[in-house]
Amino acid sequence: MNKDYYKTLNIKRNATQAEIKKAFRKLSKTHHPDKGGNENTFKEMSEAYDTLGDEGKRQKYDRGEQNPFAGFGGGRGGGPSPEDLFNQFFGGQHQSRKVNKGRNLSIPLKVTLDDVYFSRVKSLRYRRNIICSDCSGSGGRTQQCSFCGGRGRKETMVGNAFFKQVRTDICKPCKGRGRLVTNACNSCVGEGLVNEDKLIDFKIPKNLQTGQQYTFRLMGDERVNGEAGDLYLEVVILPHQHFKLVGQDLIYEPYLSVIDLMVGTKIDIPHFDGKIAATVKADSDLDSTFVVRGKGMTHAGSTIIRPKITLPKHLNSFEVESLVAIKTNRQ
Repeated sequence: MNKDYYKTLNIKRNATQAEIKKAFRKLSKTHHPDKGGNENTFKEMSEAYDTLGDEGKRQKYDRGEQNPFAGFGGGRGGGPSPEDLFNQFFGGQHQSRKVNKGRNLSIPLKVTLDDVYFSRVKSLRYRRNIICSDCSGSGGRTQQCSFCGGRGRKETMVGNAFFKQVRTDICKPCKGRGRLVTNACNSCVGEGLVNEDKLIDFKIPKNLQTGQQYTFRLMGDERVNGEAGDLYLEVVILPHQHFKLVGQDLIYEPYLSVIDLMVGTKIDIPHFDGKIAATVKADSDLDSTFVVRGKGMTHAGSTIIRPKITLPKHLNSFEVESLVAIKTNRQ
């Protein structure tokens, strides 16, 4: 007797091809093994769609003839595999099963602009969980978990009289390990993991920008029967006494008086490589900027001088007379 493929896809017998396709696509999102679904359920769905989604096979099926599908990839029907059907709907790419990973860790790194310019090496210490070497992560003496039969997962049938599905959850008593600890390890107290203080060296790149994140693969918490998580390094560049960083340029904002702009002056820039002598030309505008090329964070950057203009607060009589004379001559 043929299987009830219409019931498998939860559709009516007079469903159109578009409705059949839509039903299979919807169910695939839930029941594909890579999505946490049951493999046998997905195979039955795929078998149903391969038959009902083909008009010729559907007609034979509706007439009660022998199942034209006869299994995936090796039966008389020679139909496509469940993965082939799934990939037709979702981009043609195989989705690998999720790998059990340990916890990802994130630590901040505060650096100075000097650290970045000289590309210094920073040593970072952090704590992570690693597999206990005394019990190899088992937690101690164990026995098979009676709640899940050693599988680490439990299957529960959910649904109604018309459509049922199998839901798979991690076994809570054994936390997915498949075994229960009967005599705990003294080192890890049955957890299978112990703390480790880890030290890593990080060479700061000269093109570093604040807010950048660096990833160290498998340097996070380890996991029994899985792979370690990752370590994320989040970098913050602290404010500098003299400079602001914009891309690879250094912004220097010295205080200059209006008179300095009028008659010109020389300033010393406290650069990382030593003082740089720069000249402010006479008759410069209030919003003038001055560029020293090749003296940024890298040779591709520059030091850009943006003067902050100040006004003289106390003038003696001679200074006042001089300014009045200048004003008179320029009128």
